[in-house]
Amino acid sequence: MEDFTPEQLVAIANGYRSMARALNEFQVMRWSEFSHEQQLDLNAYQNSLLNRAQDLQTMAVRPAFKNTAEMAEGIQRATQEAKNSLKRIRNLTLALNVGAITVALASYVARANLQGIQTALRELSNLLVTEEEG
Repeated sequence: MEDFTPEQLVAIANGYRSMARALNEFQVMRWSEFSHEQQLDLNAYQNSLLNRAQDLQTMAVRPAFKNTAEMAEGIQRATQEAKNSLKRIRNLTLALNVGAITVALASYVARANLQGIQTALRELSNLLVTEEEG
């Protein structure tokens, strides 16, 4: 098992921050379409992503994996795809689910839960395929 390199930690943390920003932009652009509860959910997703980014950069968590380069690349790619999807998604429920699964991914990364990461990546991929079909 090996820790992420400082560069990998920064890249993953920046991806989380970028996703939080994309969720905020999506929320602002579609503000009137969200219920109060959905607004609160989006705020919680943004806060969680920012907290996970902070945890990584301050090394409050130290996830370790067998192949950190491959793991870091997969996490970064999934986070980037999720962020980009928010520019195209029309369905609010789908957007909320993309946000929720990205938060779950960040949580699993912090705990180095490989099975959880794989599940979150698969579910995120399935959601993005659904978005492209819709």
